[in-house]
Amino acid sequence: MGEDGRVVGTWIMGNDYRVKSTYYGGYPATYLRRIKALFPDKKHPLHVFSGKVDLETFPGDTVDINETLNPTYVDDAQKMETVPLEQYDLILADPPYSVEDCEHYGTSMVKRNTVMRALQRVRSGTHIVWLDQVLPMYRKDTFAVEATIGMWKSTNHRFRGITIFRRL
Repeated sequence: MGEDGRVVGTWIMGNDYRVKSTYYGGYPATYLRRIKALFPDKKHPLHVFSGKVDLETFPGDTVDINETLNPTYVDDAQKMETVPLEQYDLILADPPYSVEDCEHYGTSMVKRNTVMRALQRVRSGTHIVWLDQVLPMYRKDTFAVEATIGMWKSTNHRFRGITIFRRL
């Protein structure tokens, strides 16, 4: 636990390089199982920047700008105008980390602060699990950081941070 009372930690995912979905940038093999274990009481999850998320391991609705991936909502995560955000109690977000990653997806870089602004529409108590190499700008009067977890997929892989926000 950090000095301010927030939970801090590190996950080393191990030598399991598999991505069940086989989609570029997909979650490491045990990531969704670990996140689901942190939130056993959450019943209505939403996967933002979903790609081909493993819905067998962590069922929920999906948002992606690429309609060929068959998301529940085809929408820009920076706006989520068609997404009834107030219906969800857990949001999982894993945006593209770099311009090179965006080239793989055929998209442009997202403005993380714009995504967080859209997520202000979630109801109080909703948790947002943000996996990224950058901590997004957020309003401290709107979101509280409840935990930070450093994550290495394995040796010679990029370091990522998991920030768990709670909507105030």
